[in-house]
Amino acid sequence: MKRPLITAHTGCMNTPPNSIESILEGIKAGADIIEVDVRATKDGVAVLLHDEKIVTPKGVRRVGDLSFKELHDLDRSSRIFRLEEALSIVKEHHRIINLDVKEDSAIDPMIETIEKYKMRDYVIISGCERERANYLKNHYRLYQVLLNVGISLYETYKEDYESFIRKTCWEAIAASCCGININYQFCDESLVSYATIRCIPVWVWTIDEPDVMKKFLDMGVYSITTNEVKILVELGNQAK
Repeated sequence: MKRPLITAHTGCMNTPPNSIESILEGIKAGADIIEVDVRATKDGVAVLLHDEKIVTPKGVRRVGDLSFKELHDLDRSSRIFRLEEALSIVKEHHRIINLDVKEDSAIDPMIETIEKYKMRDYVIISGCERERANYLKNHYRLYQVLLNVGISLYETYKEDYESFIRKTCWEAIAASCCGININYQFCDESLVSYATIRCIPVWVWTIDEPDVMKKFLDMGVYSITTNEVKILVELGNQAK
């Protein structure tokens, strides 16, 4: 059995999400891929942030309405990192980074940063349902993009799982995606089998329970995202 690639979820190993500490802990624990969330400020700086809004002493503000300096000055309680800082670390440690893009307005600043630091070969882009994936592949065709399977698609087809499988794989192929990124609760062996035979890697997120990890190791998925990197590394090594 081939061990899947292990993706360290941002905030893995009880570290602050979207922090340099999280990236370094994921690398130290043995992850192959490091995940971070990406947004952009008003002045086009790609930053590591999950939420659209932040709470500051001056109230709730949208990240996209603030310049990077304003964002930094308003939220001094926790440092907000630029994408370029994460890129330099994964390059130094010869890892791949999974950029979970949270909004369309972050795409161009994100790509500009990647190109500036010549990091295209180190990047996988996720957070993309079909429309966003199409935009990326039409405008930046050399990038590797995962199709995110949204809950709306699953809810539409959950009473007909076979149709859900076909629709999911068709959307990935139509958008020229390099794989499917799916909540593990929506994924079973029939999807993995159908996708694999069509050369579509299946990435599942986010699994922290050892018993569930073992189930998906046996299933043969391409990558597992986890907060508990050390546990998954140990189980993966046992499964070789």
